[in-house]
Amino acid sequence: MNDILKIFHGVVDLPNDQKLADLDKQFCQMAKELLYGGYFLIEGKKRLYLDDIEFYYHEEGSDGLKDPIMYHTNDNEGKGNEIPYFEIGRLNLHISGVDVTFENKAKHYRASFLIRGFHVDEHEYDGHSTHVYDEMLYMGLPLGKPIEIEWISEDKDGKENYIPKGEPRQNVAEYEYKNGKYSKIEYHEKEFDPNLYFRYSGKIYKKCQRKWRFRKPILHF
Repeated sequence: MNDILKIFHGVVDLPNDQKLADLDKQFCQMAKELLYGGYFLIEGKKRLYLDDIEFYYHEEGSDGLKDPIMYHTNDNEGKGNEIPYFEIGRLNLHISGVDVTFENKAKHYRASFLIRGFHVDEHEYDGHSTHVYDEMLYMGLPLGKPIEIEWISEDKDGKENYIPKGEPRQNVAEYEYKNGKYSKIEYHEKEFDPNLYFRYSGKIYKKCQRKWRFRKPILHF
């Protein structure tokens, strides 16, 4: 897994007008390896395959590229204060599911991918991101015993024919910087284009157009 995550080198040193295009290329390359290059082996017996992932990237500092929706940042979890950087390959559990992190303290960026959809062994596809908790962590393990989770590299059928095609992340809104903070862009009309907007918690938001979600072309979708 760490070999795949080390493909990523961030875009801190690039001009602002080149950052998003370069991130798209890096995430496409990583998506192919993550979706078709292996699986998580849990407790030496359960195989969890990635089917749907979303990338997140945020640069700390006033002039960095922001991803306001990302949880593990100084602005969000740190409330403006510096919080520790995760080591590469750490699992970060939060309200939306489980992230695999690949942050860089030296370059001051946060980066991760969310496990949005998966399947375990030969079972059906599961598109509920929070169900990863059940598969990885809640297995009736005794207290005091560490959970064993490792990545097993294994090229799977379909890898050579898979062409990563990014799409907007699920329920992630476009943000605007207004009055000293980032706010979601809301939409107030009754009719809207579902390709550009989505409904969430009784409101309508403009979709973030960063195409950082990648899915296997399987029938479950």
